Amino acid sequence: MTRVLSVLTRHTASDDRASATPPSSPPARRASRSWWRDTRVMAGIVLIALCMLIGARLLSGGDDTVSAWQATRDLAPGAVVSPDDVVAVAIPAALAGAYADGAGLPTAPLDRPLLAGEILPTPGDAEVGDARWVTVPVEPLHAPVDLVPGERVDVWATEGADLGAVPVPELVLEGVLVSEVAIDGVGLGGEYGVVLEIDPRDAAALLAAVRSGGIDLVRVPAVTR
Repeated sequence: MTRVLSVLTRHTASDDRASATPPSSPPARRASRSWWRDTRVMAGIVLIALCMLIGARLLSGGDDTVSAWQATRDLAPGAVVSPDDVVAVAIPAALAGAYADGAGLPTAPLDRPLLAGEILPTPGDAEVGDARWVTVPVEPLHAPVDLVPGERVDVWATEGADLGAVPVPELVLEGVLVSEVAIDGVGLGGEYGVVLEIDPRDAAALLAAVRSGGIDLVRVPAVTR
């Protein structure tokens, strides 16, 4: 009897605990929303698309150039351009017709002088400037031994002096462009001819200096740009 009462007591306590525990509630359900209806998502997609479009336009615009030639030193009219005289540069495609094509070196002689840093124009399109070309006789060692066309020199003249007097050189012209160096044409006194491009107004002074005494050519250093 006692054993039966113990069993009934345990069952009653178990039923009381079960009735005291509240029933579990079902999981909450959230209303699902389509991503294409989210304004923030759509705004982000539009922004990314705009950035990609702008980047593509910038990259395509950067390729809108052509190759041309830039002079690395002063070049005289009549000079034929060599690889040492120029460097390839990029210019806007819209200017391609005004300048020599960078695909190959021009073979025609220059019809006007070019300064270091200038872009080579299309052959035949440049106008010849108002200049004169004068050949001056130069004795050996009275000019740079490696003088070449396209360089600039100062012209000094030394008049013949009386016996015992020290001659004083005088500066005749500054920064004159060398057009040609005729080393093959040596005169009776060993002089060779150097063709200088000068302003017409300087012709009289240069010719007078040549007639009055010896000529020295002093190289003017090239200016790096």
